[in-house]
Amino acid sequence: MIRKKSNLPQLKIKFKPQIILAIISLILTVAIPINISYKIPALAQTEKTYEAKLFETALSFTLYFEGGFSNHPADKGGRTYKGILQTEYNSYRRRRGLPTLDVTQMSDAELMEIYQSYWDNSKSATMHPALAVVMFDTAVNFGINNSVTFLQQALGLPQTGIFDTKTKEALAEGNNRNTALQMINERIIYRYKRVQEDATQMAFFHGWLARDYSLWGYVEKLKDN
Repeated sequence: MIRKKSNLPQLKIKFKPQIILAIISLILTVAIPINISYKIPALAQTEKTYEAKLFETALSFTLYFEGGFSNHPADKGGRTYKGILQTEYNSYRRRRGLPTLDVTQMSDAELMEIYQSYWDNSKSATMHPALAVVMFDTAVNFGINNSVTFLQQALGLPQTGIFDTKTKEALAEGNNRNTALQMINERIIYRYKRVQEDATQMAFFHGWLARDYSLWGYVEKLKDN
């Protein structure tokens, strides 16, 4: 799990033997097709709109990789359930005047509301289907501001983490599958930088890259509309 509120560091990549071994292991893993299928809580709409279907498509992928409980000692995010940090869930409950609970007690309704906020705040619904799925998954995995940073990198813009006018204008021209794939590429580059900066994160390296390459294959198969 990436710490969602951290700024993305700009580091030089120097490959180490551990990374080479991880890449070999990854190749053996991704050579086996992954069937992304995860049962998600029912959406509120009785008749699903196009946006609701797209949200469900994005959420299905994300929950496939975020579907369980995690509390790894090297995970800087801490206790996490279905992609939601304990600290994040505490804030969600407090904003509603409710007592905090263990994140594993989060209801399906709460989970869907939190994920809906990621969808809305990342502006994923305004994007090409492939880019919408990548933007949403990046927002959940890295945080909203960092997802905008990855988008800006993919669009060749200065990285501010703010969805400003320049970003909107560039997105209008680059709202397509190629930008989605470039975002995934930027994520992969960042994974290498992350483990070079902090060797303890090698514990997650294989899983991170498996997620990124699976996302690449997932969005390549999506229809344009």
